[in-house]
Amino acid sequence: MPSTIDVAAFDPALVRRALDMASMNVLRMAIHQLTGDPELAAIPTIESPIRGGALVAYATPPEYQQLIKDKALEWVENHHRRDLLPPPPSRAEAATLMAIFAGKPLSENDERFGYEELAFEDYPRDVRWSGGSVPPNADKFDIMIVGAGISGIAAAIQLKRLGIPFHVYDRNPDIGGTWCTNDYPDARVDTSSYLYQFKFEKNYPWSEFFAARNESMKYLNYVIDKYGVRDDITLGMEMVSAEWLEPERCWEVVLRGRDGAETVHRPHILISAAGLFNKPKRPDISGLDGFHGPIFHTTEWDRSLDVSGKRIALIGTGSTGSQLAPIVAEQAGFLGIYQRTPEWVMAFENYKQPIGPELRWLFDNIPYYWNWYCFSAHLTGQSMQGLQYHDPEWQATGGIVSERNDKVRGVLRDYIRGKVGSIPGLAERLTPDHAPLVRRLVVDNGFYDALLRDNVELYSGGIDRITPTGIRGEDGVERPFDAIVLGTGFATPEYFWPTRYRGRNGATFDDLWLKDGARSYLGITVPDFPNFFIFYGPNGSPRSGGFYSWAEIWARYIGQALVHMIEQGHEVMEVKQKVFEDYNAGMDEAMKNLIWEMGGASYYVNEHGRSGIFMPWETQDYHQMVAKVNVDDFQFD
Repeated sequence: MPSTIDVAAFDPALVRRALDMASMNVLRMAIHQLTGDPELAAIPTIESPIRGGALVAYATPPEYQQLIKDKALEWVENHHRRDLLPPPPSRAEAATLMAIFAGKPLSENDERFGYEELAFEDYPRDVRWSGGSVPPNADKFDIMIVGAGISGIAAAIQLKRLGIPFHVYDRNPDIGGTWCTNDYPDARVDTSSYLYQFKFEKNYPWSEFFAARNESMKYLNYVIDKYGVRDDITLGMEMVSAEWLEPERCWEVVLRGRDGAETVHRPHILISAAGLFNKPKRPDISGLDGFHGPIFHTTEWDRSLDVSGKRIALIGTGSTGSQLAPIVAEQAGFLGIYQRTPEWVMAFENYKQPIGPELRWLFDNIPYYWNWYCFSAHLTGQSMQGLQYHDPEWQATGGIVSERNDKVRGVLRDYIRGKVGSIPGLAERLTPDHAPLVRRLVVDNGFYDALLRDNVELYSGGIDRITPTGIRGEDGVERPFDAIVLGTGFATPEYFWPTRYRGRNGATFDDLWLKDGARSYLGITVPDFPNFFIFYGPNGSPRSGGFYSWAEIWARYIGQALVHMIEQGHEVMEVKQKVFEDYNAGMDEAMKNLIWEMGGASYYVNEHGRSGIFMPWETQDYHQMVAKVNVDDFQFD
């Protein structure tokens, strides 16, 4: 942001367009914060349903919008010098401002989470030494981070700031984690760029409202260079095994390089940032390996394949398959799409749209506009959690889930009919039986429009087998294809793949999780695995919020744990068994109120029928659970 705003240097028409196109509640809060104008604070807030009622936007009534724009223009013209700006608000002041934005007081937990999302501080989730400087014994710790995606980068930057020795290893040829491997055409995020970003990096110049894959990679490379952790990352090193050595009080880790050579490392602390979506799931279809043409998973996109004029089969219509289908349909001679389970598909405003000069002007020239824009995205995202609950009273009157969830279901059903209703029977084949949010909602990337093309056919009767030249459906018809693309997602229950872990006394995750699948404490740590921390572990997926923020939050928690160990002279840290058991018992009880174990659930539910991905706590409450390490939950040595 410039040190001064030279109004004369700006095109007045651009300024007025920017104010006209601004988010009025965001603009109101930025100008109110700059001026303290009570007239702006007194403007009411209305809750406006968006995306069919799946989310709630916090807006200002239309009759107040001209007043907001007039006051913003007055500030730009008369109060533009940065040295006149008030400092960012205190937490207490910010709580008052957040209540004005929302039109109601927020809970204390919402306030704490929201203050961090406002990102007024340089590092909203920083960890510091109690003595103000790095203790001399910190260099005795050797920390290994596995994975150089979003989580691994967040951990690296946190440890870099603390001055604790660490190194990051990743098996991929580049950083980025899921964005390194998911490089299929037209891949992009389905979360707003202003929610899907680190909060310690301010006002990054995103080019689109929903970043494309290549822009996400550019962003992550920019971040590791700016914050000085590139040299702390080694790529092309796969983790083969990790075993806890009790006498030495460290881990013995075997890494394998691209040349097959193995090396042994002995870090004191092991942090798994390998992620949830790291192992491609290949479908269990007979004949899969006997196809004579190219056949590959979307994470292994064959860039040598030119689909022009060819007959292409796409298996899977989840987030990846539906995102990929339109661009393949535009280029291929024919696209056959095989659908096992239809998904709820929703249109997102501004999806695939560029960020214009008007919004960029607001970010660059209206102080605090960026902060409130980010907070707005956060608060709107939080509102989706209300769709995830059962309502027994509503169900007793004949409802399916809850009044709100059922309304969204109706809107999505109407959207399908509006898109493909002209083709007899197609809308019925595309309408799911399960409730919205039982499975992941899919963003409409032009999927329904692609199905209307003459060169596209949807097959929903199931697959009997793959033949050397094509696919034979359960209808007995064999259809020839030149190439087959597997858009079949990931083997999410296989945490830590492909590494073999052995904890204390030879404990393995397979043994610990034999009864009903993977479990953890807070999604971060597991008993019998001392000095081991996890990003995005079992039941560690929050119900809302941007993933970058959660990576920062988990990095803070782990950083706090390490600071405590080092400052107190501890060598070993492990969650207590009873703490782990009590937490999971409470989690199972709370999960009964949520919808993920209803019929139709996908990877959200493990092979035991238990929801093993999400946690039941609302995110503002889980945020409070992991905001500060409770050292009484752990045993130290």
